[in-house]
Order: sequence, then C-alpha cells, then structure tokens
Amino acid sequence: MALPHTQGLTEAPDGLDTATVDAAILGDREAFESLVHYYGPALHRYAHRMLADEGDILEVVQDTFVAAWRRLDSFRGESSMRTWLFAICSRKIVDSYRIKRAQPIDDKLLDPLVPSPEAGPFDTTSNAAFLEALEEALGELPYRQRAAWTLREVEMLTFVQIGKILRLTPDAVRGHHHRARANLSERMTRWR
Repeated sequence: MALPHTQGLTEAPDGLDTATVDAAILGDREAFESLVHYYGPALHRYAHRMLADEGDILEVVQDTFVAAWRRLDSFRGESSMRTWLFAICSRKIVDSYRIKRAQPIDDKLLDPLVPSPEAGPFDTTSNAAFLEALEEALGELPYRQRAAWTLREVEMLTFVQIGKILRLTPDAVRGHHHRARANLSERMTRWR
C-alpha cells in the first residue's frame, strides 16, 4: 500500500519508484540503502562544490544521510526525496561553514575531458586553465550565489527546488543565480 503522499504514483518525480521511497520511510534499511546509492553521488558533487576538504565533504554527506534516516518519518512528500535530501545537505554545509571557512576545489563534473587525439597542446592547456579560473571565481562568490549557481548549472535543479533547499523563495534564488552569473561573467571576461 502506498503512503498518502505517493498514492496513485508508480514513479517518484525524481526517478526512484515510490515503493522504494515508501519502504525507506517505513524503516526498510535496504530501501534506504538504495536511496543512499541513488542520491549519494549528487549530494557528494554538491558538497564538493561548496567545501574544500574531502574529509569535510564526506562528513557532510554522511551527516546528511544520518539526519535523513533519523527524520524519515517527518518526510511528508511536499517536495521530492531529492529536494528534501539536498535541503538537509545544504544545512549541513552551512553548519560546516560555521566551524570554518572553506574554499571549493575541483569537481569531477568540471574536470577537463580526456583530450581527443586531434586536440593539440594549446587546447588541452587552455581547457585546464579555464577550469582553474572558473574554480577560483566560484570560490570568490558568496555562499548563496555559489550554491544557487551550482545547484542550477551543475545539478540542473529548478529555482523552486533550489528555494526549498536553501530556504529561499524562487525569486530570491533567481536573484542569487543572476548575481552569480553576472559576477562569474565579470571575473571570466578574459575567457570570452
């Protein structure tokens, strides 16, 4: 029997079937493990963009899932499981910032692609230099701008989803995203 928030659905909006989500909510450890495997990489990417130390990143992701497991009974389905987990992760990142200020480091999504055989040394070097400059520019952005840009451009979330994660209105998220793009555009002018 499906829980009220998933009744009549065969697939959750974010890709997992509702039976798995419902089973996890009811305390099924194997179903929750499926959630960890499904959402873990995206949460890690997000934390990786926001924090510098791999230990802090792993701790934030682990704390996210521990908090989610403890509070699964409070998940009401008003948002997707993905959005709910990102919101928890975002709060854990803010907690980490309260302890110390960190700078982001390279992310696998923005790592240079393996150069093709026809790519010359200039192309390879230029790509690496661009990504390094982008990382540096992202590191200079205020937290909310960097979070809005990362969640929108890397994780491909909507402004509504990002708003739920960051506890902002969609319009406020749009504003932070717009300012992030403007700041990045200004800092990256030499790459145009």
